[in-house]
Amino acid sequence: MTKFLTAHEATDLLKIRPQTLYAYVSRGLIRSNEQEGDPHRRLYRADDVNALLGRKRRGRTPARAARTALDWGLPVLDSALTLVEDGRLYYRGCDAVELAEGGATLEDVAQLMWESAADPFAAEQPPVDPLWRELMPRCATQSAVSRCLTLLPLAASVDTPVWPSDIGRKQAAAAGIVRSVAAALIAGEPDKKPVHETLASAWKLDASGAAIVRAALVLCADHELNASTFTVRCVASTGASLGAAVEAGLAALSGPLHGGSWVRIAALFNEVERIGNPEQAIGEWLRRGEQHLPGFGHPLYPDGDPRTTAILAQLNHRPALAEAVASAGGPPPNLDYALLAMQRELGLPEDAPFIIFAAGRTVGWLAHALEQQATGSLLRPRARYVGVAPSASGRPA
Repeated sequence: MTKFLTAHEATDLLKIRPQTLYAYVSRGLIRSNEQEGDPHRRLYRADDVNALLGRKRRGRTPARAARTALDWGLPVLDSALTLVEDGRLYYRGCDAVELAEGGATLEDVAQLMWESAADPFAAEQPPVDPLWRELMPRCATQSAVSRCLTLLPLAASVDTPVWPSDIGRKQAAAAGIVRSVAAALIAGEPDKKPVHETLASAWKLDASGAAIVRAALVLCADHELNASTFTVRCVASTGASLGAAVEAGLAALSGPLHGGSWVRIAALFNEVERIGNPEQAIGEWLRRGEQHLPGFGHPLYPDGDPRTTAILAQLNHRPALAEAVASAGGPPPNLDYALLAMQRELGLPEDAPFIIFAAGRTVGWLAHALEQQATGSLLRPRARYVGVAPSASGRPA
């Protein structure tokens, strides 16, 4: 639930006069609501007040604000897609956990996020490029992301020319990209099945396992402006094709600080299994000087990641590792932890956490690409130069 502050609480936190508070409201910096039962008094959103407080603490200069904006800082652009608020995740105002628990598929989320008037996945699946079939066996030993970046350019929908204003055809092309990414991730061929069924079939899961994959895909669909999503928006803003934007997102996702983080979490799980004692394993990890325990903590969810809770609730997961971390004063597990637990319990391929994350996140990437292109603007930030000062002669001093 959204938290509100009284005028006295807000002005006390910000160290401002009431007149300044009203000015912030009129400029849209702080949102306010009427206090129930008293239309003459207003309440002010705590998250807006805290955002302003953080901005004041970082300093008022534009350069200092810009320096922190791209590192878990203040929002840098407007979006109507995804909201993280009060420990919850929403897609266009719909609770993501409720969607996952209510049986929504990744395709349902795509229609919601793309605001599709008709089902974009109903379009006929284009024939598979013969070169795709030829390359598939050779790609089988590649990493999932390398396989995807090899095969995806061969998908018919990736670079299909579409008139910018023809939203229906752009969404149909986006649906084809979702299918192609899912197929490439598992070295298969694009088909018309829902993505969770495609993955479940490749992994030989029963209906119960397929339902867990479905829910996980929904919960991975988007998460605001992380590194890969911002990359997608930058590429899409140039007018590049939707396929090119998704390929850029996949490249960003491959980094060990983003989608590749599952490797370090798998190493932690393996160490716990080898030692057989979670408390001892955590102790050894910390004694090695590790400052961050992979799979635990999230800046946007200090009290726990709701996506993790939703996935673990569907598994017969023994939370011994999470309990050991909590006993040591550590943070709660995050989505990466949940995907690893899911991989272990369902007996999925080693890289299944990455595959599920990438397949689901493709829907969000495409939503951001479509939204960015609709603005018609180019994302072009500035860099603050800190190098050698130029000399009068034009040569280094």
